[in-house]
Amino acid sequence: MVVMEPVPVIYDSDMDFDDASTLAYLCRAHQRGLIDLRAVTVVDNGIGTPGRTLTHARTLLRGCGLADVPVGAGTDEWVNEPPPEARASVEIILSDVLGDADVPHEPARVTAPALIAATVERSRQPVTILATGPLSNVAAALDRMGPHAVDRRLGRVFAMAGAVDVGGNLFGSTTEGFDNTQEVNAWIDPPATARTVGGVPDERLRLVGLDATNHVPVTDAFVARLAAERDTHEARLVHAIVTHPEVVNLKELGALYWWDPLAAVSLVTGEGVVFETRTLDVVTTGASAGRTVDVPGGTPQRVGVSADPPRFEDLFLAGLNGR
Repeated sequence: MVVMEPVPVIYDSDMDFDDASTLAYLCRAHQRGLIDLRAVTVVDNGIGTPGRTLTHARTLLRGCGLADVPVGAGTDEWVNEPPPEARASVEIILSDVLGDADVPHEPARVTAPALIAATVERSRQPVTILATGPLSNVAAALDRMGPHAVDRRLGRVFAMAGAVDVGGNLFGSTTEGFDNTQEVNAWIDPPATARTVGGVPDERLRLVGLDATNHVPVTDAFVARLAAERDTHEARLVHAIVTHPEVVNLKELGALYWWDPLAAVSLVTGEGVVFETRTLDVVTTGASAGRTVDVPGGTPQRVGVSADPPRFEDLFLAGLNGR
């Protein structure tokens, strides 16, 4: 009998509220032997607060019993500045829920791009990357890896980024002058988005962008299900996040979606998202900077074009509860 080893996974994020929920889901998947969580890295140019992103990731890993998972931190330099009011809100949410407001910042011993590249290069199995923030760390890691590692050791790259056939989701005080054809993660660092889209070979990129995530809003009905079925630390943590007053206010405005967990569920289960091959390019300057476009001559990659909301919710809830 052939025993399948769990898929090695690196999780790279900017530790927004849904990134923290995603990490909780991945921790439970690791504990169940569905994935092998090899490393967790943070990028500090997104919606999380620099320094605090790493503290929150460590706190969450420790609470899930995975304090030994290696961590790394990446750049805090953006091309387009994320709204500072969003950073402030996320910091309130995660500091309250994780209870680590007074934990001092401890710098990472290794940069995120270096940890990503080394983890891929040293693995016997192809390593899958899940990226749910700006793609700055992933792009820098691709630049560090040799061609052999990219060809033979890099598995699929799931990225919550992009908006191909739908409008964008820019918001806040720093987005004036842009045309809202772009998704936020892709917009923060358009050159890194372009490097990733063009640099992941053989259609191994799985772009889980707004075309798919627009189908999975955070609903009162699902939060009620989560309240009734929170049998694990991870499920209770996600429930605490989505019932925090800062999150509830945004949910009532219809502004919240399960962006990052949808990408994670697709990675772990192979379900929930419908993918099509598109030939992609990324606009890197001007009012449309960060826009992901399907054009002749673009790079063939797999794009999530829709999602199954009930199936996603069932899989996400079951995964959090270890079922």
